[in-house]
Amino acid sequence: MNYALTALVILFSFTAFADDLRVELNPPRPVAGEVFQVYFRIFTDSDEEPAVNFSPGNVEVVGKSNQGVSTRTVYSNGRLTVTREQTVVYELVAAKPGTASLRDITVQLGARTLRHPALSMTILAEPKETGDVFVMADVPKKNLYLGEGVLVRYYLYSKVPVSNLDIKRYPKLDKFLKRFIQEPERTERVSVDGQLYMRSQIYAAKLYPEKSGELRIDPLHLSVTYPTSSLGDPFGAFGLSRDFKTKTLSSETVKLQVGPLPAPVPPHFTGLVGAHEFNLQFGKSRLIVNEPLEIKLTVSGVGALENLEAPELLKHPGLEEFESNGDLKINDANSATKVFDYTFLAKENFSLPGKTVTLSYFDPETQRYVTTELSVPEVVVAGGAVAGAKKPVSTEPPRSDDSTEAAGASALIRELSGPITVEEWQWKKWLSVVNLSLLGLAVVLSLGWIVRINPGSLRLRRSDIPATFRRGRFEFGEFVNWLAPVITRTGKSPSVIIREAPLKDESKRYFIDLLEANDYKEYSSLKTPMDFKYRADHFRELGRYIESMKHESSTQPS
Repeated sequence: MNYALTALVILFSFTAFADDLRVELNPPRPVAGEVFQVYFRIFTDSDEEPAVNFSPGNVEVVGKSNQGVSTRTVYSNGRLTVTREQTVVYELVAAKPGTASLRDITVQLGARTLRHPALSMTILAEPKETGDVFVMADVPKKNLYLGEGVLVRYYLYSKVPVSNLDIKRYPKLDKFLKRFIQEPERTERVSVDGQLYMRSQIYAAKLYPEKSGELRIDPLHLSVTYPTSSLGDPFGAFGLSRDFKTKTLSSETVKLQVGPLPAPVPPHFTGLVGAHEFNLQFGKSRLIVNEPLEIKLTVSGVGALENLEAPELLKHPGLEEFESNGDLKINDANSATKVFDYTFLAKENFSLPGKTVTLSYFDPETQRYVTTELSVPEVVVAGGAVAGAKKPVSTEPPRSDDSTEAAGASALIRELSGPITVEEWQWKKWLSVVNLSLLGLAVVLSLGWIVRINPGSLRLRRSDIPATFRRGRFEFGEFVNWLAPVITRTGKSPSVIIREAPLKDESKRYFIDLLEANDYKEYSSLKTPMDFKYRADHFRELGRYIESMKHESSTQPS
């Protein structure tokens, strides 16, 4: 009985592996006139035979083979995950050097279709000599639209064991919106120009071009120490050479061609490029006066959600709108989710008819704008006083009996009330003095408060700058807490805040370099210590800006 129960638990704990398609070149830099392979690796739980389709550009298909199916089962967190990998290999050849491509890449699995971005490749005139160690930037696509994301990975290739790896300079990657990707450290064996190498990922980032034209992906500079084999050295063939060499390596600069978005751009375009999903959730749409209305908009996809502002959903004089907050979550290397929380306060009676809000993104695969219509329900607010309403006046004349009884009751109350002595009212002659004193005290306190919160009236106190920075240590969490008033007000990331803040150019470069150095330290697979030098003048200037934003927030009407 126990065995049967265990088998049922294992059976229902299997989780299907999400469909995924990866395309790889071997070698990554093909040579004109020589056959090279393109590996289509399909990860799926389907038993359907995959049908691979693509449109070759400047290359010719000369062969195809199917390497079969491999299955891997992993038990983690109480669940069994089954991964099925099907690999289809195409053999291609390019007649002349230059640029070649594979476009419209799709894999059909029964009723499901997997898509992959177009793959660009550089065809060499002759094989490029590769050393024992080199570094290369892997860019799967080199022709993009403005705002279209591309994932860039920097790899270290080595035939021999490498030690003392030191990153000299990270790529600046200007003119791109950068999203740093933290992926598990992984070393794998690959073939380059017919030679086997061990490949390790050093650095990765998702880039979104912010300008059209030719853009460059900067090289990564690093130095490595590795053994060199010499004649007569019996240990050289095993990587145990007693002679070591230190060499500085740089990856090649990669050029991208970025084209503008096609015209006409629809008015409801969100600025997002690539497939996205929009989900709108409404709270109660039947409200009473002074009751809040809450709305949640969730946007998921591959685009630069960092730049997406909250779209306008409702507009009415009877609705007081509060600032919407956008929370960004990075799902993986290719997708993210941003959630906008809207809050409105109903101030009067009204009825707002339902409508449809249209949002759109640009699909680079089909080269067209894709629209999504969100349904906004009718909003009805009731329960408030009707403007201009008057209390009804009675037309009946007052009865003499009632007035007589009221006068008699009043006289009776006066007769029964105790006498009020003069001493009981003597303290009230000081009321005017007390009121004037309280008024003066309130004015003094108000002036003191205004002087204290006015960012221009006093110099920034040294204690307002976190002590961690003054002690010569940079903590990113402490920096974000310090910037919290500006982040809450603008909803923007620290790097965007620094770029848009009214700071001197030298101060901006100082803080941007700090943030980038921290990103490299946190997200690079090879950790290096961060060199931080505290500059009091730059921190004081940023502190004054933060205080000014606090003042603006405190003076906003509630």
